[in-house]
Amino acid sequence: MFGLKPFPMFVFTSLAVLIVGTVFQFVAIFSGALIFDIPLKDLLSISALDTQSMINSMKYIQIVGGIGTFIFSSLLLSFLYTGEWLGYFRPRHFPPLVSVLLLAAIMISGLPFVNYLTELNMKMTIPIATLEELLRSLEEQTERMMMKLIETDNIGGLMLNLLMIAIIPAIGEELLFRGLMQRHLAESFKNIHVAIIVTAIIFSLVHFQLYSFLPRFFLGIVLGYLFVVGRSIWYPIIAHFINNAIGVIFYYLVYQQKATDSLEEIGTSESQPIMAIFSFVAVVGFMVLLAKTVKSFRLSQPEKDSLR
Repeated sequence: MFGLKPFPMFVFTSLAVLIVGTVFQFVAIFSGALIFDIPLKDLLSISALDTQSMINSMKYIQIVGGIGTFIFSSLLLSFLYTGEWLGYFRPRHFPPLVSVLLLAAIMISGLPFVNYLTELNMKMTIPIATLEELLRSLEEQTERMMMKLIETDNIGGLMLNLLMIAIIPAIGEELLFRGLMQRHLAESFKNIHVAIIVTAIIFSLVHFQLYSFLPRFFLGIVLGYLFVVGRSIWYPIIAHFINNAIGVIFYYLVYQQKATDSLEEIGTSESQPIMAIFSFVAVVGFMVLLAKTVKSFRLSQPEKDSLR
């Protein structure tokens, strides 16, 4: 666009998303206050989720903000760069069923290793005690808010949570981080592995949860390589959706008292930490198998863009 080189494009993309996202967040907050008839000061307090109206308004803000910040801004940037809303994202072929199953296997088999990283991350300390106390307090507050938002005992609530937590983030975040940023950085560094790592760092940092950095960084690495292996944005989108949907459905079952939270302990020091090693090996193995499957699929039929 406008003769920009890859790194200036990365900077432009980052600034554009920040500006568009800020606008949409303000629109979501002010319209949410009007729609749900809630004082603006109460809506800005994430610790005040004590009524169903407050919870519904926060879900509305999450959905509108997510669509605007990630999906709309990414599509707009693609249009600016290529003249097509989807032109920059390599949407090409939708993965065949066997590839979708392998994506599910990668996400599910990686759970014990993710749990291990989560436990390791939580044990990390910051030299400045006051800062560590503040960050841990913010982390706990954010987690409590999210648990309150996804708490539901009916199918309608589950579907809304899947939209808010799984569908919108999977599409929007992958369009931005893998579809735009990773490609900008790959062209800048001339090294796809460095680009994947840097993008994964940014992906984890922008969630503003320091004590969840390592598991989210690992997820970013996996999603980055899935984009490279699949050569289609569909691969990381589907994998991201599966990862988030597992969590949403799991907590739905917990609230229904049809499951316990022991799933989060698999791979940790509380329950067979050796499983974390097997988990990581399984992820790598399934990734290799997926790469071979994608190669066979691409050789068996012509390249095509199913979204155009």
